[in-house]
Amino acid sequence: MIKKFTLLLLIVLTTACAIKQKPEFIKIDGIQLVDANSKTLTLKAEALFNNPNDVGGRLNTEGVNVFVNDILMGVVRAEEFKVPANKDFRVPLQIEVNTKDLLKKDQNGFLGGLLNSVLNRTLKVKYEGVIQFKAFSFSYSYPINKTETINIKL
Repeated sequence: MIKKFTLLLLIVLTTACAIKQKPEFIKIDGIQLVDANSKTLTLKAEALFNNPNDVGGRLNTEGVNVFVNDILMGVVRAEEFKVPANKDFRVPLQIEVNTKDLLKKDQNGFLGGLLNSVLNRTLKVKYEGVIQFKAFSFSYSYPINKTETINIKL
């Protein structure tokens, strides 16, 4: 009797907490220039997801490249993000670009293009790469490819 009860309890627990489907990637939202000074440019955005499962997991945002005016500026660096169960959630994506690095990347007139962007008060920002979801032995990769023109406030 105890063996049957234990087996039944084990079956109920494993099926009740199972991952039924992958969390849904909704969009990249809120791309904005947070700070711009003589040393750094700071850009941020949010990746929106919905987790329909009864269990959470973790998201890893390493591997998301950020381009400004089609020039690679760097890779989003963040710690793993804890995914809540049964709800929508936002993952912060932030990058800080050293302006000295911008000067080194001026092979094709990037600074001229950046100066033109500043004069026009717009920047073309693109987030591209992969966000990885992990829960127990289940994992899924979300390809990210979002471009947005943002206004610069002077």
